[in-house]
Amino acid sequence: MIEAALLAAVIADSRARAIARDVGALAEARQRSHELALARTRWLEQHDAEASFPCGVTRPELPVDEGRATRSGEEVHVIAAVLPGSVVFLVEPPAWLASPDPIEAGTIRRDAIGTVDVVDAGGRPVPEPATEPFDPEPEVELVVRWDGDPGEQRLTFRSSWLAWQAARRLRGLSKQA
Repeated sequence: MIEAALLAAVIADSRARAIARDVGALAEARQRSHELALARTRWLEQHDAEASFPCGVTRPELPVDEGRATRSGEEVHVIAAVLPGSVVFLVEPPAWLASPDPIEAGTIRRDAIGTVDVVDAGGRPVPEPATEPFDPEPEVELVVRWDGDPGEQRLTFRSSWLAWQAARRLRGLSKQA
């Protein structure tokens, strides 16, 4: 009987420690999220941003032998910051970086923005949906082209509706609007 009571106490203690670890991890994640949001807000204020909006994800390319690159499985969420003369694409810093300040991943002058399209995996145009679908969709890409080098950026969305929201906003900033 004593062994059963000790075993129950050990199990209960083990569960309590696991719960405490989970709660601690959630608290740390919440704190990090709060720090990232504050840092992004400071960046937007310091750069006189007119607006910002989610602009999908990108998967960084990894160098590979023979001059080809492959995409990593890791996704980086992108925020488009609309400044008076440009659009800056911001990404959150990885968790291993001490600073919560957003990283400027690229800038396009507003007057250099050319075409903005939404395409499927095969590069075919995706029609703009009337409403946001409830069912999962295949990934689509928002393709932004501009004057200059490299002249094109592709951002991935899991929703054609969200991709089209970003496309409309970027088209409204382009010289072809």
